[in-house]
Amino acid sequence: MGEAGAIERTETVECELADGSAFILQASHQWTPLAVFARHASAREDQDGFKVSYRARGKSELVDTGAELAYQPLEQRANMEVLCARLGLYEGQPGTGASLRMPGETRFWVPAPPGMRNDEVEQQRVDAQLEQRGLHLMDENSAMAIRQGKLVQELPLYATGAPACAARNGQECPVSAVLRMTSTDRGETWQPASIDSAPYFFKTGMALARQAGLAHPSARSLRNYRNRDENGAKPLEQPCPKKCTE
Repeated sequence: MGEAGAIERTETVECELADGSAFILQASHQWTPLAVFARHASAREDQDGFKVSYRARGKSELVDTGAELAYQPLEQRANMEVLCARLGLYEGQPGTGASLRMPGETRFWVPAPPGMRNDEVEQQRVDAQLEQRGLHLMDENSAMAIRQGKLVQELPLYATGAPACAARNGQECPVSAVLRMTSTDRGETWQPASIDSAPYFFKTGMALARQAGLAHPSARSLRNYRNRDENGAKPLEQPCPKKCTE
């Protein structure tokens, strides 16, 4: 009966870029209205991650980026900021950290992941260097772009004990350095990762939230979620005993 009464709902977040374009994040789940009356039932099931699309400035068409972000509940505005911060615009090229719209192209291109993600020895080498220098990855944030003919990916790093970095995904945590990877063949092969204190896409000493290339939640997304309008960001958890006035 629960499955028969389930309704598919979609949460949408619009992440704006500095050039007027935007990434559109959409995550679907099944919501069962009758579940709110059952003590142990869950009203929300089959939660998908956020599929990432791109909308060029002045356009309405959505282009699939080939990327997906792990779902995060949107009860708090901070989670919207965290999601959008994983997307950006660098060297005039919109990217998701895992895919990139190449200059002069409309489709997004997904390169092979850097070697350390598939090479245990390389991962151990990188981990040892980070530990030696007291540096940590800023969760899943990264920037990727074609620069001087090379594909470059940078992952921001923060220092152990740095202020505002205690909380995971801390948007006020300053960038101390980056883990940089480069490829000369559009991502078919990658050079070994290196730690660099002079990033191309980030400014050291500046909080992640204020870095120039990051996407940010649009005012419309924040307003839609706050008002619980047709965006459907958060269905009611409890039935209304009287007429709902939301």
